[in-house]
Amino acid sequence: MSKIKNKSAEKSSIAAVGVITGGIAVGLTIFMSATANSLALWADCAATILDFIAVFIAWQGFKKVESKSTEFFNYGYGKFESFSSLGMAVLMVVSFFCIMTVAVIRFENPVPVAGVGVIIGIGAHLIFGVVNGNLFFKSLQLERKDKSALISAQRRIYLVKFSANVIMFVSLISSYFLHQFKWAMYADPVAATIIALMILASATKIFRYSTRDLLDYALEEQSQLLILRSLAHHFDQYEDIQNIRTRVSGGKIYVELFLEFDGELKHSEVMNSAVSIQKEIIDLLKCDEVLIIPVKEK
Repeated sequence: MSKIKNKSAEKSSIAAVGVITGGIAVGLTIFMSATANSLALWADCAATILDFIAVFIAWQGFKKVESKSTEFFNYGYGKFESFSSLGMAVLMVVSFFCIMTVAVIRFENPVPVAGVGVIIGIGAHLIFGVVNGNLFFKSLQLERKDKSALISAQRRIYLVKFSANVIMFVSLISSYFLHQFKWAMYADPVAATIIALMILASATKIFRYSTRDLLDYALEEQSQLLILRSLAHHFDQYEDIQNIRTRVSGGKIYVELFLEFDGELKHSEVMNSAVSIQKEIIDLLKCDEVLIIPVKEK
């Protein structure tokens, strides 16, 4: 139980840091946009606000899962994560249209950027680039240990935010310090377009994976054969296989094994056999739950 709580707490803490830094970023981008002649900064402001809402949704989702942590066979939280991820994807699509709208305007009417907001923007994107890059790598490590729809969506958002920080930093440097060149005026809308396409690509992936995870289905034949192979390794620890049930729900794998054991065995011996079978199947399939259910002979 403590291991599950620790995983949930780790997810929640990463998302909480994202909420705090995102809130600060929202305030800064509003100020920068108001004091700079840069439509890309306004687009970045809109995207930052929507990203903040998306990360806030993720944080709320993790808090909900953390407060309801359980070791029982439960399929509901994976669904909750998938629905939350879809909500995040919708907000990212809205960000895409906001950014593309201002990018088209700037392509039609290119002007050099100016104002104190540009200088602040250069420093802010440098700092937040480091922060978001760190959060991205932490989310990536967490995803490898405990993959879920919501943590995957969070990882993609931090990747987009980090990449956007790099692009905006380069764009503002080029537009402000190389304004004497005509091409520098197009750095603003080009940066906005790149960010918009990255957001759209990330939203598409989230839609694809989250909608798939909303559908419950049994494990494919290859994985079921691995279960049978594992049971064959332990053939001397049980009498018969009554039933095998598998389910993939919310991106998580659940397995139920109904096994008949020798009636002369002690309870501790049955439990030891069940634990050894359970451990091997979890290691083979990276399951979230493997439930061994002792049954009597039919």
